[in-house]
Amino acid sequence: MNKNVLWTKGHVIKEFKVFPDDRGGDYVDVGLQLSYIKYYEDVIDPSLHVEISVIDALGIINKLPIRSGSAVRLRYQHPSQDEEVELELVISNIFGHTIDQKREIYTLTCETTTALSNETTRVTKKYTGSISNTVKELVKLIGAKVTVDETANKSEFFGNYRRPFKCIADLCKKSIPTTFSKGGANSGTAGFLFYETLDGYQFKSIDKLFAGDPIEDEYVMTPVKIHVDPENNFFVASEPNFKESHDIVKKLRAGSYSTANWYYDVITRKVEFYNFKYNKSVEKANDEDVTPKDYRDFYSRIILGTIDQGTTTIPPKGEDLATPQDQARTQAQASARYSALFSQMLDITIPMNLSLRAGMMLKIRFPNINTDRSIPKNSPESGNYMIARLSHELGNTDGDFTGLTLVRDSFTTHE
Repeated sequence: MNKNVLWTKGHVIKEFKVFPDDRGGDYVDVGLQLSYIKYYEDVIDPSLHVEISVIDALGIINKLPIRSGSAVRLRYQHPSQDEEVELELVISNIFGHTIDQKREIYTLTCETTTALSNETTRVTKKYTGSISNTVKELVKLIGAKVTVDETANKSEFFGNYRRPFKCIADLCKKSIPTTFSKGGANSGTAGFLFYETLDGYQFKSIDKLFAGDPIEDEYVMTPVKIHVDPENNFFVASEPNFKESHDIVKKLRAGSYSTANWYYDVITRKVEFYNFKYNKSVEKANDEDVTPKDYRDFYSRIILGTIDQGTTTIPPKGEDLATPQDQARTQAQASARYSALFSQMLDITIPMNLSLRAGMMLKIRFPNINTDRSIPKNSPESGNYMIARLSHELGNTDGDFTGLTLVRDSFTTHE
């Protein structure tokens, strides 16, 4: 990371090659035809995506030819990250294809080879043991590795010829991190995310992501955008757009504050009731609880479901599982955690920072309005946010910028 240069410019495309069949065959260097690159990560998407816009004056798309399934090798560098980015991708779609007398313009949508391998792989065996170890084995089926937060609970299931990503998505809702306190009925920790970044696949606890330390540098919204000052690489470059932050009717209907969970056990034919209360179950990343006092105790949504207990979650004789398999409670926790995850969203644009990853925590500071400059204060909108989505755009005529969608689970106390 070079902080002594401007991050709103300085990207270098080092390689952009398209292989019609495989990486060992013929290729065409399309670097001179490249218009711009958009790179995407999302904590609720198991695959990263890259869009590459091409202005083709040579008719390469049909001469090579370029088709869905063609391989792409892309390398680029930017001063915000020491290492260059090197991506081995596969074209999954071609869209926006227009033609005139002198050129063709089209956009290639690309994904990693392992993400497409998921579509041709089926899970056929039975898995036992801790969920985190199972996730490692499932990702290995597509020829990749994954960074995991260790889980405290186990799960046994049959693949039933499902795709690996589908199996992992089902396990996310049942996973409890090792921070779980055994016997604590109100410990709201269930709920994991599975997604892909430049560092590979991630299987992360939502609670642990929010509890993580933000990166060292703080992003600040300033009244004047000084684009030529290298020390100003950490400013908010666009007007912040707050979304989904105060619609109480929508939150009540989603059960964001309190939920009644009624689960039918198909084995015992009994119904289990569990009232999940968000404010008593989640450790907040900031100071102020988001739950209105009048709506903390009474549930606003009823969730009906079944418990897939059977023989797969009953501990063997004489064995005490590290975490009780109380599915009614853990499913209720996960449901509430997911619904609250995107209840407060903030869209901002910053100077390009390739070192950022989805799932990272950032500290954002907004100035308090109408205050004496000699007494600086922070707005309650300031605080710790998690990166839910990010997009790097290289080649924009306005400069190199990163778009972020940030989420948080609490407010900052007003100063």
